[in-house]
Amino acid sequence: MKIDKCELGYIAKKKKISFLWLMVSVLIGVAIFLIGYFWTHTRANIFTVVAVLMVLPAAKHIVSLIILFSKKGVSKERFDKIKEASGNAILLTEYVFTSTEKIMNLDFVLIKNGNVLAVKAPAKQDVEYMKKYLEDSVHKAAPSFHVKVFDTDEQLLKQLSKLAQAEAEPAKEEKVVECLRSLAV
Repeated sequence: MKIDKCELGYIAKKKKISFLWLMVSVLIGVAIFLIGYFWTHTRANIFTVVAVLMVLPAAKHIVSLIILFSKKGVSKERFDKIKEASGNAILLTEYVFTSTEKIMNLDFVLIKNGNVLAVKAPAKQDVEYMKKYLEDSVHKAAPSFHVKVFDTDEQLLKQLSKLAQAEAEPAKEEKVVECLRSLAV
């Protein structure tokens, strides 16, 4: 079963897949090197160059593992509770994104009625920086949207019940969703 970015179970699945691809890349690189060495009886051959180039895909998976190493997924019960309360809102979960300076993690990002509501993950994070970065990114896609980052699910649910009933334009919401998905790791 394929799990896309920002879906329940994404972090755990991405960790497993990145680790497997890392191992495959290393094994292929070592195999190519050994084939070349046993065939030519020297390390100075084209097989060594190809084996060294296998470092590139391995490096990509190492970076992915480093980014996701300390990140935890969301429990099914928490997800179901927020999903039920959100109604027809767009809900992204296990949202990991990066800037040039920091790696940030949100448990939930909810898009509804011109608002982007988020719950930060329990890890120690610079919430002000995260909120500013998220606001800047969302405002590029839809300047009228408001962004709020909460510490707990209860704060999100309380704010969700206060939201105006006026619906935002679906095109703007889709633009914001595309923008947020493009930021996700």
